[in-house]
Amino acid sequence: MNEFFLIILFSIIGSLIGIITGLIPGLHTNNVAMLLFALSSTFSLYACILITSAAISHTFLDIIPSTFIGAPEEDTALVVLPAHSMLLEGRGYEVICISAISSLLSILFCFLMLFPFKLILGKPFYFYNILREIFPWILICISLIVVFTNEHIIKALLIYFLSGIFGFAIIDMPCSFLMKSSSIFPALAGMFGVAALLHSQKRFIPEQLVEEKKIKVKNLDVISGSIAGSMVSVLPGVSTAIATTIALAMRKERRKENTIAILSATNTSTNFFVLLSLFIILKARSGFAIVIKEGMHIQAWNDILMPRFLCLLLIAIIIASIVSYFSTLFIGKFTSKNISKIPYAILLKISLIVIILLVFLFNGLIGLLILLTSSCIGIACLKMKVKRSVCMGVLLLPLIVKYFLY
Repeated sequence: MNEFFLIILFSIIGSLIGIITGLIPGLHTNNVAMLLFALSSTFSLYACILITSAAISHTFLDIIPSTFIGAPEEDTALVVLPAHSMLLEGRGYEVICISAISSLLSILFCFLMLFPFKLILGKPFYFYNILREIFPWILICISLIVVFTNEHIIKALLIYFLSGIFGFAIIDMPCSFLMKSSSIFPALAGMFGVAALLHSQKRFIPEQLVEEKKIKVKNLDVISGSIAGSMVSVLPGVSTAIATTIALAMRKERRKENTIAILSATNTSTNFFVLLSLFIILKARSGFAIVIKEGMHIQAWNDILMPRFLCLLLIAIIIASIVSYFSTLFIGKFTSKNISKIPYAILLKISLIVIILLVFLFNGLIGLLILLTSSCIGIACLKMKVKRSVCMGVLLLPLIVKYFLY
Protein backbone atom coordinates (compact mmCIF):
# COMPACT_ATOMS: atom_id res chain seq x y z
CA MET A 1 0.00 0.00 0.00
CA ASN A 2 2.84 2.37 0.85
CA GLU A 3 4.51 1.69 -2.52
CA PHE A 4 1.27 2.30 -4.40
CA PHE A 5 0.79 5.61 -2.57
CA LEU A 6 4.32 6.70 -3.58
CA ILE A 7 3.65 5.71 -7.20
CA ILE A 8 0.55 7.93 -7.23
CA LEU A 9 2.41 10.76 -5.48
CA PHE A 10 5.37 10.77 -7.86
CA SER A 11 3.07 10.39 -10.86
CA ILE A 12 1.21 13.54 -9.80
CA ILE A 13 4.46 15.42 -9.11
CA GLY A 14 5.77 14.37 -12.52
CA SER A 15 2.51 15.51 -14.12
CA LEU A 16 2.90 18.94 -12.52
CA ILE A 17 6.45 19.18 -13.89
CA GLY A 18 5.15 18.22 -17.33
CA ILE A 19 2.46 20.90 -17.06
CA ILE A 20 5.12 23.53 -16.37
CA THR A 21 7.43 22.38 -19.17
CA GLY A 22 4.50 22.09 -21.56
CA LEU A 23 3.53 25.70 -20.92
CA ILE A 24 7.08 26.97 -21.53
CA PRO A 25 8.21 26.41 -25.13
CA GLY A 26 11.83 25.31 -25.37
CA LEU A 27 11.86 23.81 -21.88
CA HIS A 28 11.49 20.10 -22.54
CA THR A 29 11.10 17.21 -20.13
CA ASN A 30 14.26 15.73 -21.65
CA ASN A 31 16.20 18.63 -20.13
CA VAL A 32 14.51 18.14 -16.76
CA ALA A 33 15.18 14.38 -16.85
CA MET A 34 18.87 14.86 -17.62
CA LEU A 35 19.19 17.54 -14.95
CA LEU A 36 17.51 15.28 -12.39
CA PHE A 37 19.82 12.40 -13.33
CA ALA A 38 22.91 14.64 -13.04
CA LEU A 39 21.89 15.92 -9.60
CA SER A 40 20.77 12.58 -8.13
CA SER A 41 23.25 10.52 -6.15
CA THR A 42 20.88 7.55 -6.35
CA PHE A 43 18.37 6.95 -9.12
CA SER A 44 15.25 5.06 -8.09
CA LEU A 45 12.03 3.66 -9.47
CA TYR A 46 10.18 6.75 -8.26
CA ALA A 47 12.46 9.06 -10.23
CA CYS A 48 11.63 7.04 -13.36
CA ILE A 49 7.91 7.33 -12.56
CA LEU A 50 8.29 11.08 -12.16
CA ILE A 51 10.17 11.43 -15.47
CA THR A 52 7.70 9.23 -17.37
CA SER A 53 4.70 11.15 -16.01
CA ALA A 54 6.31 14.47 -16.92
CA ALA A 55 7.05 13.27 -20.47
CA ILE A 56 3.42 12.25 -21.05
CA SER A 57 1.96 15.33 -19.36
CA HIS A 58 4.12 17.62 -21.47
CA THR A 59 2.50 16.30 -24.67
CA PHE A 60 -0.95 17.36 -23.42
CA LEU A 61 -0.05 20.88 -22.28
CA ASP A 62 2.23 22.06 -25.10
CA ILE A 63 -0.82 22.77 -27.28
CA ILE A 64 -1.57 25.85 -25.15
CA PRO A 65 1.50 28.02 -26.01
CA SER A 66 1.34 26.76 -29.60
CA THR A 67 -2.24 28.02 -29.88
CA PHE A 68 -2.21 31.25 -27.91
CA ILE A 69 1.26 32.67 -28.53
CA GLY A 70 2.32 30.76 -31.64
CA ALA A 71 5.50 29.46 -29.98
CA PRO A 72 5.98 25.89 -31.23
CA GLU A 73 8.36 23.17 -30.17
CA GLU A 74 9.55 20.46 -32.50
CA ASP A 75 6.57 18.38 -31.37
CA THR A 76 3.94 21.01 -32.15
CA ALA A 77 5.33 23.01 -35.09
CA LEU A 78 2.73 21.93 -37.63
CA VAL A 79 -0.19 22.44 -35.22
CA VAL A 80 0.54 26.19 -34.98
CA LEU A 81 -0.93 26.78 -38.43
CA PRO A 82 -4.52 25.51 -37.92
CA ALA A 83 -4.53 26.35 -34.20
CA HIS A 84 -3.67 30.02 -34.70
CA SER A 85 -6.21 30.24 -37.51
CA MET A 86 -8.94 28.85 -35.25
CA LEU A 87 -7.86 31.24 -32.47
CA LEU A 88 -8.51 34.18 -34.80
CA GLU A 89 -11.98 32.71 -35.43
CA GLY A 90 -12.73 32.72 -31.70
CA ARG A 91 -12.26 28.95 -31.44
CA GLY A 92 -9.08 28.75 -29.37
CA TYR A 93 -10.73 26.73 -26.60
CA GLU A 94 -12.06 24.29 -29.19
CA VAL A 95 -8.46 23.69 -30.29
CA ILE A 96 -7.52 22.86 -26.70
CA CYS A 97 -10.48 20.50 -26.30
CA ILE A 98 -9.76 18.67 -29.57
CA SER A 99 -6.11 18.30 -28.62
CA ALA A 100 -6.79 17.09 -25.06
CA ILE A 101 -9.36 14.54 -26.19
CA SER A 102 -7.13 13.30 -29.01
CA SER A 103 -4.16 12.84 -26.66
CA LEU A 104 -6.33 10.96 -24.16
CA LEU A 105 -7.83 8.72 -26.86
CA SER A 106 -4.32 8.14 -28.17
CA ILE A 107 -3.26 6.80 -24.77
CA LEU A 108 -6.27 4.45 -24.83
CA PHE A 109 -5.34 3.22 -28.31
CA CYS A 110 -1.70 2.77 -27.24
CA PHE A 111 -2.80 0.50 -24.38
CA LEU A 112 -4.90 -1.54 -26.83
CA MET A 113 -1.78 -1.85 -28.98
CA LEU A 114 0.52 -2.97 -26.16
CA PHE A 115 0.70 -6.67 -27.02
CA PRO A 116 0.34 -6.31 -30.82
CA PHE A 117 3.17 -3.76 -30.80
CA LYS A 118 5.34 -6.11 -28.75
CA LEU A 119 4.67 -9.07 -31.06
CA ILE A 120 5.21 -7.05 -34.24
CA LEU A 121 8.31 -5.21 -33.09
CA GLY A 122 9.96 -8.16 -31.33
CA LYS A 123 9.33 -11.88 -31.51
CA PRO A 124 8.09 -13.39 -33.79
CA PHE A 125 7.92 -10.77 -36.59
CA TYR A 126 10.91 -8.51 -35.76
CA PHE A 127 9.38 -5.68 -37.80
CA TYR A 128 11.96 -3.31 -36.31
CA ASN A 129 14.61 -4.69 -38.67
CA ILE A 130 12.34 -4.28 -41.71
CA LEU A 131 11.25 -0.76 -40.77
CA ARG A 132 14.84 0.32 -40.22
CA GLU A 133 15.73 -0.72 -43.79
CA ILE A 134 12.82 0.94 -45.58
CA PHE A 135 12.48 4.08 -43.46
CA PRO A 136 14.58 6.39 -45.66
CA TRP A 137 12.32 5.45 -48.58
CA ILE A 138 9.28 6.28 -46.43
CA LEU A 139 10.80 9.70 -45.75
CA ILE A 140 11.40 10.24 -49.47
CA CYS A 141 7.76 9.38 -50.20
CA ILE A 142 6.62 11.78 -47.49
CA SER A 143 8.83 14.52 -48.96
CA LEU A 144 7.34 13.95 -52.41
CA ILE A 145 3.81 14.14 -51.00
CA VAL A 146 4.62 17.32 -49.05
CA VAL A 147 6.08 19.01 -52.16
CA PHE A 148 3.84 17.78 -54.98
CA THR A 149 0.55 18.48 -53.22
CA ASN A 150 1.33 22.18 -53.68
CA GLU A 151 -0.12 24.22 -56.52
CA HIS A 152 3.26 25.84 -57.18
CA ILE A 153 5.58 22.81 -57.29
CA ILE A 154 8.76 24.67 -58.32
CA LYS A 155 8.34 27.15 -55.49
CA ALA A 156 7.61 24.28 -53.09
CA LEU A 157 10.80 22.49 -54.17
CA LEU A 158 12.76 25.69 -53.65
CA ILE A 159 11.46 26.14 -50.10
CA TYR A 160 11.96 22.41 -49.33
CA PHE A 161 15.61 22.42 -50.40
CA LEU A 162 16.25 25.82 -48.83
CA SER A 163 14.87 24.50 -45.54
CA GLY A 164 16.83 21.28 -45.93
CA ILE A 165 20.14 23.07 -46.53
CA PHE A 166 19.39 25.24 -43.53
CA GLY A 167 18.74 22.05 -41.55
CA PHE A 168 22.17 20.70 -42.51
CA ALA A 169 23.76 23.91 -41.24
CA ILE A 170 22.08 23.87 -37.81
CA ILE A 171 21.18 20.26 -37.00
CA ASP A 172 24.22 19.57 -34.81
CA MET A 173 25.01 23.16 -33.96
CA PRO A 174 25.88 23.60 -30.26
CA CYS A 175 23.92 26.68 -29.24
CA SER A 176 22.98 25.99 -25.63
CA PHE A 177 23.07 28.83 -23.14
CA LEU A 178 21.91 27.34 -19.83
CA MET A 179 21.53 23.66 -20.61
CA LYS A 180 21.55 21.23 -23.51
CA SER A 181 18.98 22.56 -25.97
CA SER A 182 18.32 21.68 -29.58
CA SER A 183 18.88 24.18 -32.36
CA ILE A 184 15.66 22.86 -33.89
CA PHE A 185 13.56 24.90 -31.44
CA PRO A 186 14.56 28.34 -32.79
CA ALA A 187 14.40 27.02 -36.36
CA LEU A 188 10.80 25.84 -36.06
CA ALA A 189 9.81 28.78 -33.87
CA GLY A 190 10.90 31.06 -36.70
CA MET A 191 9.37 29.13 -39.60
CA PHE A 192 6.06 28.36 -37.99
CA GLY A 193 5.71 30.79 -35.07
CA VAL A 194 7.28 34.15 -35.92
CA ALA A 195 6.38 33.94 -39.62
CA ALA A 196 2.72 33.22 -38.78
CA LEU A 197 2.54 36.08 -36.29
CA LEU A 198 4.11 38.64 -38.62
CA HIS A 199 2.03 37.58 -41.59
CA SER A 200 -1.31 37.66 -39.76
CA GLN A 201 -3.67 40.30 -41.10
CA LYS A 202 -6.06 40.35 -38.12
CA ARG A 203 -5.83 43.33 -35.79
CA PHE A 204 -7.70 41.89 -32.84
CA ILE A 205 -8.34 38.61 -31.08
CA PRO A 206 -12.09 37.95 -31.10
CA GLU A 207 -13.84 36.87 -27.94
CA GLN A 208 -13.25 33.18 -27.54
CA LEU A 209 -16.16 30.75 -27.33
CA VAL A 210 -15.75 28.79 -24.11
CA GLU A 211 -19.19 27.30 -23.64
CA GLU A 212 -19.27 23.56 -23.23
CA LYS A 213 -20.17 21.72 -26.42
CA LYS A 214 -19.69 18.23 -27.70
CA ILE A 215 -16.33 17.91 -29.41
CA LYS A 216 -16.14 15.22 -32.06
CA VAL A 217 -12.80 13.61 -32.80
CA LYS A 218 -12.58 11.02 -35.55
CA ASN A 219 -11.17 7.67 -34.50
CA LEU A 220 -9.20 7.44 -37.76
CA ASP A 221 -7.38 10.68 -36.91
CA VAL A 222 -6.32 9.30 -33.53
CA ILE A 223 -5.40 5.90 -34.97
CA SER A 224 -3.32 7.31 -37.85
CA GLY A 225 -1.50 9.67 -35.48
CA SER A 226 -0.84 6.89 -32.99
CA ILE A 227 0.45 4.52 -35.68
CA ALA A 228 2.80 7.20 -37.00
CA GLY A 229 4.05 7.76 -33.44
CA SER A 230 4.72 4.04 -33.03
CA MET A 231 6.69 3.93 -36.29
CA VAL A 232 9.13 6.70 -35.45
CA SER A 233 9.51 5.74 -31.79
CA VAL A 234 11.83 2.87 -32.67
CA LEU A 235 14.18 4.66 -35.06
CA PRO A 236 17.23 6.75 -34.11
CA GLY A 237 17.27 10.45 -34.87
CA VAL A 238 13.63 10.59 -35.94
CA SER A 239 11.55 13.21 -34.18
CA THR A 240 7.87 13.65 -33.40
CA ALA A 241 7.77 16.31 -36.11
CA ILE A 242 8.57 13.61 -38.68
CA ALA A 243 5.85 11.42 -37.19
CA THR A 244 3.30 14.20 -37.58
CA THR A 245 4.31 14.68 -41.21
CA ILE A 246 3.82 10.95 -41.80
CA ALA A 247 0.46 10.99 -40.01
CA LEU A 248 -0.82 13.88 -42.12
CA ALA A 249 0.27 12.04 -45.27
CA MET A 250 -1.68 8.97 -44.11
CA ARG A 251 -4.92 10.98 -43.89
CA LYS A 252 -6.35 12.83 -46.89
CA GLU A 253 -8.61 15.11 -44.85
CA ARG A 254 -7.18 18.58 -44.40
CA ARG A 255 -9.76 20.25 -42.15
CA LYS A 256 -8.15 22.17 -39.31
CA GLU A 257 -9.91 20.05 -36.69
CA ASN A 258 -8.60 16.83 -38.24
CA THR A 259 -5.06 18.18 -38.41
CA ILE A 260 -5.05 19.17 -34.73
CA ALA A 261 -6.42 15.78 -33.69
CA ILE A 262 -3.82 13.91 -35.76
CA LEU A 263 -0.88 15.96 -34.50
CA SER A 264 -1.95 15.75 -30.85
CA ALA A 265 -2.40 11.98 -31.03
CA THR A 266 1.00 11.61 -32.71
CA ASN A 267 2.72 13.79 -30.14
CA THR A 268 1.43 11.78 -27.16
CA SER A 269 1.71 8.32 -28.70
CA THR A 270 5.35 8.85 -29.67
CA ASN A 271 6.42 9.19 -26.03
CA PHE A 272 4.29 6.18 -25.06
CA PHE A 273 5.86 3.94 -27.70
CA VAL A 274 9.36 5.29 -26.99
CA LEU A 275 8.96 3.91 -23.47
CA LEU A 276 7.56 0.63 -24.76
CA SER A 277 10.39 0.26 -27.29
CA LEU A 278 12.88 0.63 -24.46
CA PHE A 279 11.62 -2.65 -22.99
CA ILE A 280 11.19 -4.49 -26.30
CA ILE A 281 14.32 -3.67 -28.32
CA LEU A 282 16.29 -2.16 -25.40
CA LYS A 283 16.89 1.04 -27.39
CA ALA A 284 16.32 4.53 -25.96
CA ARG A 285 15.01 6.92 -28.63
CA SER A 286 14.36 9.99 -26.51
CA GLY A 287 16.08 11.95 -23.75
CA PHE A 288 13.78 10.77 -20.97
CA ALA A 289 14.15 7.13 -22.11
CA ILE A 290 17.94 7.48 -22.14
CA VAL A 291 17.86 8.68 -18.53
CA ILE A 292 15.66 5.74 -17.48
CA LYS A 293 17.96 3.29 -19.23
CA GLU A 294 21.07 4.80 -17.64
CA GLY A 295 19.52 5.00 -14.18
CA MET A 296 17.82 1.61 -13.90
CA HIS A 297 18.32 -1.96 -15.07
CA ILE A 298 15.90 -2.67 -17.93
CA GLN A 299 14.53 -6.18 -18.13
CA ALA A 300 13.61 -7.02 -21.72
CA TRP A 301 9.97 -7.88 -22.39
CA ASN A 302 10.48 -11.23 -24.15
CA ASP A 303 7.61 -13.32 -22.81
CA ILE A 304 3.86 -12.80 -22.47
CA LEU A 305 4.27 -11.56 -18.91
CA MET A 306 5.20 -7.90 -18.76
CA PRO A 307 8.16 -6.81 -16.60
CA ARG A 308 7.01 -5.37 -13.26
CA PHE A 309 9.00 -2.17 -13.84
CA LEU A 310 7.12 -1.53 -17.09
CA CYS A 311 3.77 -2.23 -15.39
CA LEU A 312 4.49 0.46 -12.78
CA LEU A 313 5.48 2.97 -15.45
CA LEU A 314 2.25 2.25 -17.32
CA ILE A 315 0.29 2.98 -14.14
CA ALA A 316 2.13 6.31 -13.96
CA ILE A 317 1.10 7.03 -17.57
CA ILE A 318 -2.56 6.43 -16.73
CA ILE A 319 -2.41 8.81 -13.75
CA ALA A 320 -0.48 11.44 -15.71
CA SER A 321 -2.94 11.26 -18.62
CA ILE A 322 -5.95 11.87 -16.37
CA VAL A 323 -4.28 14.74 -14.48
CA SER A 324 -3.01 16.30 -17.72
CA TYR A 325 -6.33 16.02 -19.54
CA PHE A 326 -8.25 18.00 -16.93
CA SER A 327 -5.36 20.44 -16.41
CA THR A 328 -5.24 21.17 -20.15
CA LEU A 329 -8.96 21.92 -20.26
CA PHE A 330 -8.82 24.08 -17.11
CA ILE A 331 -5.79 26.16 -18.16
CA GLY A 332 -7.06 26.34 -21.74
CA LYS A 333 -10.44 27.68 -20.62
CA PHE A 334 -8.85 30.26 -18.31
CA THR A 335 -6.55 31.46 -21.09
CA SER A 336 -9.40 31.58 -23.62
CA LYS A 337 -11.53 33.73 -21.34
CA ASN A 338 -8.76 36.31 -20.90
CA ILE A 339 -6.85 36.29 -24.20
CA SER A 340 -9.41 38.45 -26.04
CA LYS A 341 -8.96 41.23 -23.48
CA ILE A 342 -5.51 41.89 -24.93
CA PRO A 343 -5.48 43.93 -28.19
CA TYR A 344 -4.04 41.88 -31.02
CA ALA A 345 -1.21 44.30 -31.74
CA ILE A 346 -0.08 44.08 -28.11
CA LEU A 347 -0.51 40.30 -28.07
CA LEU A 348 1.58 40.11 -31.24
CA LYS A 349 4.39 42.07 -29.62
CA ILE A 350 4.16 40.04 -26.39
CA SER A 351 4.25 36.77 -28.33
CA LEU A 352 7.28 37.85 -30.36
CA ILE A 353 9.10 39.04 -27.22
CA VAL A 354 8.31 35.75 -25.45
CA ILE A 355 9.66 33.70 -28.37
CA ILE A 356 12.81 35.83 -28.64
CA LEU A 357 13.48 35.64 -24.90
CA LEU A 358 12.93 31.88 -24.83
CA VAL A 359 15.27 31.36 -27.76
CA PHE A 360 17.94 33.53 -26.13
CA LEU A 361 17.51 31.76 -22.80
CA PHE A 362 17.80 28.25 -24.21
CA ASN A 363 19.92 28.82 -27.32
CA GLY A 364 21.89 32.03 -26.83
CA LEU A 365 22.96 34.47 -29.54
CA ILE A 366 23.40 31.74 -32.15
CA GLY A 367 19.81 30.74 -31.47
CA LEU A 368 18.67 34.29 -32.25
CA LEU A 369 20.52 34.14 -35.57
CA ILE A 370 18.82 30.81 -36.34
CA LEU A 371 15.46 32.34 -35.39
CA LEU A 372 16.00 35.30 -37.72
CA THR A 373 17.05 33.14 -40.66
CA SER A 374 14.25 30.61 -40.20
CA SER A 375 11.69 33.43 -39.90
CA CYS A 376 12.82 34.73 -43.30
CA ILE A 377 12.33 31.24 -44.79
CA GLY A 378 8.87 31.02 -43.22
CA ILE A 379 7.86 34.45 -44.54
CA ALA A 380 9.19 33.56 -48.01
CA CYS A 381 7.05 30.41 -47.89
CA LEU A 382 3.98 32.50 -47.11
CA LYS A 383 4.75 35.09 -49.79
CA MET A 384 5.12 32.34 -52.39
CA LYS A 385 1.79 30.83 -51.26
CA VAL A 386 3.38 27.47 -50.54
CA LYS A 387 2.11 25.15 -47.79
CA ARG A 388 4.28 25.61 -44.73
CA SER A 389 4.55 21.85 -44.21
CA VAL A 390 7.21 22.09 -46.95
CA CYS A 391 9.42 23.77 -44.35
CA MET A 392 9.68 20.37 -42.66
CA GLY A 393 12.48 19.83 -45.16
CA VAL A 394 14.62 21.30 -42.36
CA LEU A 395 14.29 17.87 -40.68
CA LEU A 396 13.40 15.55 -43.55
CA LEU A 397 16.27 16.26 -45.96
CA PRO A 398 19.15 15.94 -43.44
CA LEU A 399 17.61 12.75 -42.08
CA ILE A 400 17.25 11.19 -45.55
CA VAL A 401 20.86 11.99 -46.41
CA LYS A 402 22.02 10.70 -43.01
CA TYR A 403 20.30 7.33 -43.56
CA PHE A 404 21.88 6.83 -46.98
CA LEU A 405 25.38 7.99 -46.00
CA TYR A 406 25.63 6.31 -42.61
